[in-house]
Amino acid sequence: MTALQQPLARYERFSTTDVDEAREQVARVYCDHRLRPLSGARTVGAWQTMARTGAIAVGAMSYGADVEIEPGALDDFFLLMLPYSGQARIKQGRHEAEASSAQATVLNPDDATRMRWSADCAKLMVRIDRGALEQQLSAMLGGAPAKGVRFDLAMPVQGASAHWWRMVNLLMDGLELSEEPPNPLAASLQESLLMVSLLEHQANNFTARLAQRSNAIAPRHVRLVEGFIEENADKPLDLQDLIAVSGVSGRALFDGFRHFRGTSPLAHLRMVRLNRVREQLLTGGDEETVTSVATQWGFYQLGRFAALYKATFGESPSETRRRR
Repeated sequence: MTALQQPLARYERFSTTDVDEAREQVARVYCDHRLRPLSGARTVGAWQTMARTGAIAVGAMSYGADVEIEPGALDDFFLLMLPYSGQARIKQGRHEAEASSAQATVLNPDDATRMRWSADCAKLMVRIDRGALEQQLSAMLGGAPAKGVRFDLAMPVQGASAHWWRMVNLLMDGLELSEEPPNPLAASLQESLLMVSLLEHQANNFTARLAQRSNAIAPRHVRLVEGFIEENADKPLDLQDLIAVSGVSGRALFDGFRHFRGTSPLAHLRMVRLNRVREQLLTGGDEETVTSVATQWGFYQLGRFAALYKATFGESPSETRRRR
């Protein structure tokens, strides 16, 4: 496989033609399962790449053969899969979906699953720890729900869902290009953004509750969080940190920012960090480069950072730096 065909090639976990080895290797990072080549042969062309940033692991894999996979229930994680070549048919519980480059699938932890992958099927894979996602949901609802979240199996890649997968690709690009371990500041923010966006935009049993936004919040709570962000923007903050400071529920905090500031808490955090970058580019020493300042404040996707910076301030980061 080439680097183009194999995302995160530098994070390759295995490559094998042996069916049993492929099953064993995949089981180490997902769960025990049955793997059966549909041709009856004992050889495949399987490979897998994976990188973990914390509660989320991203990567890609292919079996290189027509196969049937039966993992049963995943138990402690959610698994999102998007083919970038080939097709797959997924059955989970009573639901079935065809997976292709136009439609991803979301596997819930508690339902038995059966899948068939075509020989040319290669997928982007996103593994999200169940505990982390349910903690994020609790923060957004203002308390732990009586039952866990269950997503729709099918995830058409359009609108907000397409944007979600673009965020995944940006995360993978950053991991592929960087020689250093993931920056905790950037990783924490990216994980929160991915989980919040997934909960808000992929249909699930809490969609209606998440859509009900109360406006009953005093500006004081918003100002508390704004002050906390101003003082701690250089630290790895996530949504739970902001909720704890606010003294209100996650839903109320989101409502307050949207009603009084026209933004979200995490978007406000990003804007504060952008302003800090600008200040530092204008006043910093000659040894400070655009890259060093941007990464210091958690912006590791430099192309996306440059576009966001120019859209915000009307000039590129390098143009700002030249005005010292």
